[in-house]
Order: sequence, then C-alpha cells, then structure tokens
Amino acid sequence: MMNQQIHNTAATPAIYFMAADRAPGPVDAGNHQRDINNTNERCHLQGSPTHAAVIGLGLSGLAAAVFLSKQGLHVDVYDSSNKPVLRQQLEQQLPDVQIHCGSLAVEHWTDDSLLVVSPGVPLSHPDLAPLLATGVRPVGDVELFAQCVQSPVIAITGSNGKSTVTALVGEILQHAGRRVAVGGNIGVPVLELLDDDENTIYVLELSSFQLETTWSLKPAIAVVLNIAADHMDRYQAMDDYIATKIKVYQGSDKVLINLDETSLLQGLQMQQNDKEQILFSSAMPENEQDYGLADINGVVYLYRGDKPLIAADEIHLAGQHNLLNVLAAWALAGSVGVTDSLIKEAVTEFKGLPHRMELLYQINGVDWINDSKGTNVGASVAALNGLHAPVILIAGGIAKDADFTPLREAVEQHVKAIILIGRDAGKIQDAVSDVVSTSLAADMSDAVAQASVLAEAGDVVLLSPACASFDMYQNFEQRGDDFRLWAGRLV
Repeated sequence: MMNQQIHNTAATPAIYFMAADRAPGPVDAGNHQRDINNTNERCHLQGSPTHAAVIGLGLSGLAAAVFLSKQGLHVDVYDSSNKPVLRQQLEQQLPDVQIHCGSLAVEHWTDDSLLVVSPGVPLSHPDLAPLLATGVRPVGDVELFAQCVQSPVIAITGSNGKSTVTALVGEILQHAGRRVAVGGNIGVPVLELLDDDENTIYVLELSSFQLETTWSLKPAIAVVLNIAADHMDRYQAMDDYIATKIKVYQGSDKVLINLDETSLLQGLQMQQNDKEQILFSSAMPENEQDYGLADINGVVYLYRGDKPLIAADEIHLAGQHNLLNVLAAWALAGSVGVTDSLIKEAVTEFKGLPHRMELLYQINGVDWINDSKGTNVGASVAALNGLHAPVILIAGGIAKDADFTPLREAVEQHVKAIILIGRDAGKIQDAVSDVVSTSLAADMSDAVAQASVLAEAGDVVLLSPACASFDMYQNFEQRGDDFRLWAGRLV
C-alpha cells in the first residue's frame, strides 16, 4: 500500500485573503499587521457626519476607522476587550484616534455622529441599547462601502458555500480579463477594496452579521445560495435569520434564486419582487435563462436551459452541493457578460479552497478529508451526502444553539463511527448515539489517533465538525491545520 500526500496545486490569486468566520475578539496579530491605506477620494456619506463611533476593533473595525479618518471624520473606537489585539496597529496608523477599552458604551455622541458596528458585535449588546433606543441606525463597513462604491457589485450570501462561490466567481472574472476585487467575509474587509479605484467589478461574500447593518447596497446581481440553521445563538428564530439573509436582494438589479430551498422561497414570497430572476436547482431547468442538473446516460451535466454546459466529472469539487455552487458561480459570472467558454475554462482549473472538502492524504487506502469550514449542521450534512464511501466522522465544537436532529439521517446513511471533540460534543452524542457508534476525544491528536485505528481501506476519515471552532482554536483554519498536522504524522 502506498501512502500519498495530496498537494493542492491550485494557484490562488493575491486578491484572495482567506480569513472568513472569525470570532469577535482576539485574532492572530502576527498574520494581520499590514497597513491599511484607504487612499480613495472622499465620498459623500449619508447625513454628512463629522464624528464616528466604531464599535469593535477587529479587522473590519480597523479598516472602518482608517477609512472614516481619511474621510475627515473624528473617530473614536470602542472594544470590549481591555487589550485588543489590533490596538497597537490602530495607534501606529491613527495616533489621533482615541480607543476606549473594556466597554462598548459610547461616551461622546452628537447629532452628526455615525454609529459603525463591526459584524462580530450583536446589535442586541446591552452597551448599544441606549443609543439604539433613541432611533440611531447602526451601519457596518459594508454599508459604508455601498455608499461609496462606483463599480458593479456581485453580492453572495448563504449558510454554506459562500467562500467557494465567491472565490470561483473572482477567478472566472479574472480569467475573463476583468479588473476584479474580491472581499468581505472571505477575508479582505470591504473598505480596503476601495483603495484601488481601477477595479471594474467587486465580488463580495456577505455574512448575515454584515447584512444586519447594510441598507444601501445595490448589487448588479445577488444570491442567497442556501439556508441552514446557523448562528441560532444570535437570532431569536429561524425566520429572523432568513429575513436577514434575503436583505441582500433588496437593492439588487437581478436576483439568483435556489429553487431547492423551500424556506428561502417562503421568505421571498413575503417580499414584493419585480426584479429579473434567474433560477438554479438540482433539477433540469424549465426556462432558457435558468440553471440546473441532469443525468444523461449515467453522466451528470450542468445545464442552462436545454444547453449542456459541462460534465460534472470535469469539475474538481466533490459532492452535489458543489455542483450547485458551480451553477451559481456560472450564473453570476454569465449575468455580467462572461462567455460560457471562458467560464468553463476557469471552472475546470478551479481546485477549491483549503478546509472545504480538501483531500489531504491517502494513507493505506483511506482518504483523509479536511472540511473544517463545516461550521454548521447543514454544511456537514452536505459533506456527508457528497461522499460515497464509509465515513469515520470527526465533529464537535461550539454548537451555536444548533439542532443536530438533521445530522441523524446523514450519519445513519454514511457514517460507521463518529469521534467527538470540543465543548458541545455531548449534544451531538445525544442526537446520534442510537444510530452510530460514538466516542469522545480529548483533542485533535486523540481524535486522529482513534480514527486511524477505526479506518479500513476504502473508508474516508472526514473532519466536518458541524460546529464553530472557538472553544479550541482561533478559527476554523487553525482547526483544519491541526487536523492536517496530526493526520500528516501518519504518512
């Protein structure tokens, strides 16, 4: 038997900085000490504010402070930590900006002030209540971007697949010769994208947290890729989460809609919608402008209308959920004028992103797959349904008040054993222990060791936690890297 390490040869353009799904609070300062310039000319901000209170000193908060200072506003920054990781960088770049640590309560407020709330800070935070009770409308960095951007925007949200679709659309546009900037929740704060005024199009990954404080964005086209229960520790009910997601459609010229998502369609029915619609789904499309899948003599093809676009086996991304991601990316790029031939070339070259169903190693006939970006139940269910071999699943972390019941069916069909880590391992165990063998692991090294004993030739060891990582790691990337490290020691 041969042990093989898989090298991902996909060249990732410099426009991508993969850093999505960070927790509010500390980040690794050593990886983010680049200066932020925001050298764009001044734009007219709504209300003509002269002061700004920036709430939260993460990457987007820092970018907002720099941007607003360049716009001539007097800026105060507030962070709940007594020792914000990015404080030194803020003081170096903006020595005149005052930072208030240990509380988010705004101390200086005037009628011409702007309240800028970072995505990681919930609007329900008690320190914000006094201002919000007076009718102050909070804005985020995406809202500031929306008030200033001059070029077309493609806006992408959804519970799962956002980063993959955003990166793929960026690569397609770059391959087509467009001057494209990619950012948002995928890593580069949106306000930094305005540094280059030669960009002709922007591709934004947007989280629900960012959409909460966005009001003026007018994308050329927008999509909600899918809906799965996530961040239920932030939203009172699923309806609130869906309503926040579909805000992305409000100012959009065109809307791309996933027909497979019943809850999304129900949410959209509550809106007056006279926009141009493009549909995609896992079925054969009924209209010439819509996208879908069809099985022709045992081969799955991606279609627009009755035209086959590409065979699934020409795509380097595993699982039907990734075929839907490619359909969405194709529709988005096509809507802004990229030809099918150029899109197909870029799609066949795209190898995917780290930590998303990433094949790391083949060891004694066992595939070791890193899906650390599977931070909610829907993502892990999609990952399992995309595999066609017995699975040893490593899962667990912070559940975010998730309901693990939907995981049961996928686990029963695909998983021969599940190894659980992290704070809420017991919640997953309670949900699935009657349909699969479960065990607890102290940490990732223990989980990998247990998996190596259980796995047989033909099996897959899959890290797809269905949970956030912040109980054990700084982010999902660090969790995936830890899995890579320990699995690599088996080679």
